[in-house]
Amino acid sequence: MIPDDFRPIGRDHPDFPPLPERVDLNAAHLLGPAAAVEAKWEQMARSWRWYAEYAVLRSPSRVYPRIVELVAAARAVPELRRLYPYTSHMILKFSSTTTIPYEVRLPSVEPLADGRFRVRHGRVLGECDGPGEALALVLAHAPPGLGPAVRGEAGRGR
Repeated sequence: MIPDDFRPIGRDHPDFPPLPERVDLNAAHLLGPAAAVEAKWEQMARSWRWYAEYAVLRSPSRVYPRIVELVAAARAVPELRRLYPYTSHMILKFSSTTTIPYEVRLPSVEPLADGRFRVRHGRVLGECDGPGEALALVLAHAPPGLGPAVRGEAGRGR
């Protein structure tokens, strides 16, 4: 359903937010898993900040899920910052590998429209009021010895 205050806004609109500077993920992957992880965190932070700004511009009354806040909070957690982050349908996931197929060994976090966060790992583990609480729940379900992300089988030749 399209909100009542939806406005089609293209790049020629004076309020169109400037596109974020591009992060070269391919170059980062060539430098190794640690560089790929850091580049992906930066790319996600920039992209979601821009998308949130654009979404609010297009539909000011619509509540935008707290994905920007979630990505920033997750990036600040050392155990999570070492993993390769990605989103699917605005759900934040953490991979132990930097290439597809991703190896997901931790729960994922979904920012909800009501401002809360749902943590799930096959089943719902809980709903939390803030990103810190949700990320603590993610870490509580971390397998022992979860180390930094490594190249996946598909990326071994890089």
